[in-house]
Amino acid sequence: MIYRRGKNRIYWFRFRFAGRFVHESARTKNKNVARDAERQRRRGLEEKWNRIEKRQLPPTFTEASKHWLAKRAALAEGTRKTYEFALKHVRAYFGKTLVCEIEARDVASYQSLRRSRSAAGATVNKEVACLSSILSDCGVWDKLRRDVRRLRENNEAGRALSSDEEKKLLEQASRAGGKQGCWTPLYTVIVLAINTGMRHKEIRTLRWRNVDLASRVLIVGESKTDAGRGRPIPLIQPAWAALEMWACRFPRRKAGQFVFPACENGQMDPERPIENWRTAWRHACKEAKLGRLRFHDLRHTAATKLLEQGTPFAIVAQILGWSASTAVRMAKRYGHIRPEVQRAALEGIATAEIHRDVNQIVHQVETAIPYERTN
Repeated sequence: MIYRRGKNRIYWFRFRFAGRFVHESARTKNKNVARDAERQRRRGLEEKWNRIEKRQLPPTFTEASKHWLAKRAALAEGTRKTYEFALKHVRAYFGKTLVCEIEARDVASYQSLRRSRSAAGATVNKEVACLSSILSDCGVWDKLRRDVRRLRENNEAGRALSSDEEKKLLEQASRAGGKQGCWTPLYTVIVLAINTGMRHKEIRTLRWRNVDLASRVLIVGESKTDAGRGRPIPLIQPAWAALEMWACRFPRRKAGQFVFPACENGQMDPERPIENWRTAWRHACKEAKLGRLRFHDLRHTAATKLLEQGTPFAIVAQILGWSASTAVRMAKRYGHIRPEVQRAALEGIATAEIHRDVNQIVHQVETAIPYERTN
């Protein structure tokens, strides 16, 4: 039943369903629209009561991944970029495949393909984690999760530069700056990374208000972890000198501007941080013959130097921004104690005198119990 009600003459509908009355406004003055609204409301209740669901075509992986990413609008910028980078590879392989058609053997084939292209085990595992989350949203992951295996990760990944390698890298970085009109921050960021242990993002998003050249200390702004955010780092001579020279290029700098601003077509924008220095970095590493050195390996270098000189874990953790619960594990991952340092440490406990007339094997033979063979 439909009827008008109130001064505005709005149509309402009333009907009985499952022993109860449904009495609602159609929010219209049109009788035909009100009648359709009543039918649609009754139809919706009947479908829910009888658990009738409208069938939909299963989405392709590309469609499902877009929907999955759209539901995570509150993600941090860095996390979103990580997901997008991982999904770029997964979409290239599963893009047009319906999610209901993906099987465990397909995931294994994807893992093999990525490994054949020199992708690290940890990288592939992150990509498969995104894949599993998307398939979970679609309700198809449970049937294949037991047959999917994680790849072995190299927890000792990374390396520390030797003194000679460090000199070669800095030399090539200084030349790169000269070739590009002293614009590239490569030399400055390398010196800063080696002498502070800061992460790539921490350097990239550093603002002038966080740098106190007079007191020779900087405060880390954005960081990967809560333990790393806001930590003070003293600037030793090389890091302070590099930042001092870099600051001379920005005499009108403001506190809120970025230390390493974005630059496009020769125009700097101090309100945006530089995206990366990947091209200059790769060129410097190639000229220094350092192979596939990562910028993050400079953080490994700083950690190794601190640990080699006997710096307590608590101080290393404070400088590098490790939490107290992960300090030992991080020290194991980042500390690449060199053989010569280990040898020097062992020299400190070397035995003072070795007796040359001792023959251990002879003494063992003389005191041995004779063996009699029995038939």
